[in-house]
Amino acid sequence: MSKINQNHILALIFVLIPVLTLFAGFYLNEDLSTGGSRYDFNLTWPLIVDYSNFNFLDARLKDGAIPRHLPLHYFILSIVYKIFNDQNFVRLLYLFFSLLLPIFLYLNLIKIYNCKKIFVLIVSFSFLFLPYFRSSALWPNAHLTALIFFIISNFFYLRALDKDRLFDKVLNLLFLAFATYVILFIFYLTNYFLNERKKVFISLFLFCCFLGLPGLYILSLNEKMLKLPITKDLFYTITNNFSIIFFFLLFFLFNKNSYKVFLNQICKLKVIETTFVLFLFVLITYNLDYSMLTSKLRGGGFFYKISHFTFDNNVIFLSSFFFAIFSIFLLIREDFKFIYIIILINIMGLNYQIYQKYFEPLLLIMIFVLFKNFLSANIFLKLKNVLLFYLIIVLYYFLSLINFYYGFSYNMVIQFYQ
Repeated sequence: MSKINQNHILALIFVLIPVLTLFAGFYLNEDLSTGGSRYDFNLTWPLIVDYSNFNFLDARLKDGAIPRHLPLHYFILSIVYKIFNDQNFVRLLYLFFSLLLPIFLYLNLIKIYNCKKIFVLIVSFSFLFLPYFRSSALWPNAHLTALIFFIISNFFYLRALDKDRLFDKVLNLLFLAFATYVILFIFYLTNYFLNERKKVFISLFLFCCFLGLPGLYILSLNEKMLKLPITKDLFYTITNNFSIIFFFLLFFLFNKNSYKVFLNQICKLKVIETTFVLFLFVLITYNLDYSMLTSKLRGGGFFYKISHFTFDNNVIFLSSFFFAIFSIFLLIREDFKFIYIIILINIMGLNYQIYQKYFEPLLLIMIFVLFKNFLSANIFLKLKNVLLFYLIIVLYYFLSLINFYYGFSYNMVIQFYQ
């Protein structure tokens, strides 16, 4: 009885509090993306209004531009707006919709890890403190809609592994199509190819082709969607992506058990492997266009901003890249399956400007749910590990909250323009 009461108290504290802070953020018009999410929402709002009036072909953004993104997210919001005719109600309803992310994250994790469900519940709802999740939930953003459909998709994939039902596999691919994470089809189809009968795989592959037809039709109507700004400096993109990946790996490396795994891998390193890592670091940093790094308008993650906005140099940024490339090598050396996540997240982050929001919380969710691994498993070993992970995210939230209210990042950008 005491254990039941203890679990109820833990659930009340670590689930209810982040939910309440999220609704408080709605009331206060919080935007921890330093204004970016609110700006994007206001920019795309005319598109939602046009869709609600069944104007699909001539729909435009606030600045008159043709939208680059596929329309599902805006179409969903337009239905709500058509019924209630109130922007704030659209935002509020989307806020409730965003709570599907921690719920389905929980449903995914309990299928992967054999641990106390209260541990999984605490970790799942800690995601409500992630700054870019919050800004996307409070100011409806297509990235979060896609992420929610992805986590639902993966739930049906995991259920298909348990029950081997074709219907679950179909739902897996259907919700992935809603997510529009095209590159992730490679992950799931590869697994189906390796584990399914030839007839079943062909059926699933043909279903994927069918799901792609609406997207191809939309692209034929709007060629601008095909002209997404792709990086012209691959070395910068790799450096920035790896730096951001390292930032989120730190969330796991504060765990004593995972830290020991990395130390053990360091002890096993061979001279040729260390030489290879150093060679990659020198090759990439030597070929970097440093004039692009100092522009301060290239996006970037936590270490990039600390390096340029605070110290006005590349030292911290390049140091984070070194530790990133070293840590990722050790990670793959311990569990080769991590290479799938590294490749997928880098392909998805090939934009001209790379922002941390593109990885948050997508990268963390991919680490948790794509396959069972030691990084996630070590968190669920003890309540102490779970609470430490929760605390790290809360600290990250408070840093972002301080930055939001005092406008450090915003003021630095304004000073740059001046």
